[in-house]
Amino acid sequence: MRGGIVAAIVKILVTGAHGFLGRSVLRQDVAEVELVACGRRGEPPPETLAYRRVNLLDAVAVTRLLALERPDWVIHTAALTDVDLCETERDLARRVNLEMVGNLADGCDEIDAGLAHLSTDYVFDGRTGPYAEEDPTNPLSYYGQVKLESEARVLEWGKRGLVLRTLWLFGYVPETRRNLVTWPLEALVKGEELAIVHDQWGNPAFVGDVALSLVELCLRGSTGLFHVGGADFMTRHELVLELARFFGLDAGRVRAVPTEHVGQKAKRPLRSGLRWEHLAAKLGREPMGFTQGLAAMRKEQDFRRDFADLA
Repeated sequence: MRGGIVAAIVKILVTGAHGFLGRSVLRQDVAEVELVACGRRGEPPPETLAYRRVNLLDAVAVTRLLALERPDWVIHTAALTDVDLCETERDLARRVNLEMVGNLADGCDEIDAGLAHLSTDYVFDGRTGPYAEEDPTNPLSYYGQVKLESEARVLEWGKRGLVLRTLWLFGYVPETRRNLVTWPLEALVKGEELAIVHDQWGNPAFVGDVALSLVELCLRGSTGLFHVGGADFMTRHELVLELARFFGLDAGRVRAVPTEHVGQKAKRPLRSGLRWEHLAAKLGREPMGFTQGLAAMRKEQDFRRDFADLA
């Protein structure tokens, strides 16, 4: 309640409810927001019992679910993000990363709901980053190409379409895919040697910060294209060195190698990064820096339990 007026509850349906970003969105405790999760698994994620099972490739099922739940917004985090797999399994990449978006847009159209869609810095070629929203796109990989097409599907929809490009998400959510912080951290704890590329640049974004930004944009009824990234611009090698220093681990085990030595099937944008000033002006706050994100991660209950020696 504000000024004696009861604020309306904004209902948000979150896809990809068992994934890294989806579960992070569900963890956001924001007044005036009701979060409902959906996914393809039978059981709900640990964060909520408000869960609906649905196959997002089934257009009829998607429309039926949205008509039943009638959310004000859908935050679409479900995606195939394995860049090399997308390069070789192109039909699968197109179905998951484009057809799903079309099904959701059509369903949202029926109930006049907003659609917030997650995209990537891979829509750029990585020659002149970091990039602003208005900079020309030129994807190097099939993953980037299909994500760019999915952006157009949302932005040309003509109603309440929101696209948030992000990159280098990090944080800790148990039982989700390892990310650019958790896998080197686990290796360093075990005393393993690491070979990390020194020629890929970006600005790592703490997943909790990105999740909160998504919810805040929906609350404001924002539409259009936004970039979100962390405050610090660095290479992946510098990131792992800083990670080791932050947790008091042996940075001497981290070796720098060029991208061409790691054998990735799909091309990566090398000098990437996303400029976040447009989003900061909208939300009235700047994103976290890398060590700020690490500090926030270290305070979380799951991290303190599973990495007790580092907490």
